[in-house]
Amino acid sequence: MKDGNSHDCSRVRKILNLRVFDEDGKGWDKNVMDKNLEVLCVSQFTLCYILKGNKPDFHQAMAAEQSQLLYNSFLEQMRDAYCSDRVKDGRFQAYMQVHIQNDGPITIPLESPVVVQDEKQAIKAAKAAAWQPKPKTKPVEDS
Repeated sequence: MKDGNSHDCSRVRKILNLRVFDEDGKGWDKNVMDKNLEVLCVSQFTLCYILKGNKPDFHQAMAAEQSQLLYNSFLEQMRDAYCSDRVKDGRFQAYMQVHIQNDGPITIPLESPVVVQDEKQAIKAAKAAAWQPKPKTKPVEDS
């Protein structure tokens, strides 16, 4: 997964508006803001890996300095969009033991749209986006 600043707003909006909480026995009805809950944001460098044999490879992960800027921007947008005192975070690049109690059986991963890596891929993506099927026409009959 590769990240970029352009998708922070949509992630913040999605996280804050996801209706995953029950209300009066009505499932999937309320979001974190409706319930005035806290949001815990934890950067997860370890999610950006590929397996090479039996070993994780983190070479495609964003550089630490760039990641920290992105993460801090995300936190700032999250705090601006919601109550800043309700948004919590850990220490970037720190070993942490997070003790939480999950209430529910779901995990919802939010993926960024794929970022085009080079010019050839950009051209291919543009062509694919612009492609329209040709309309089927009936042959013209002479009268």
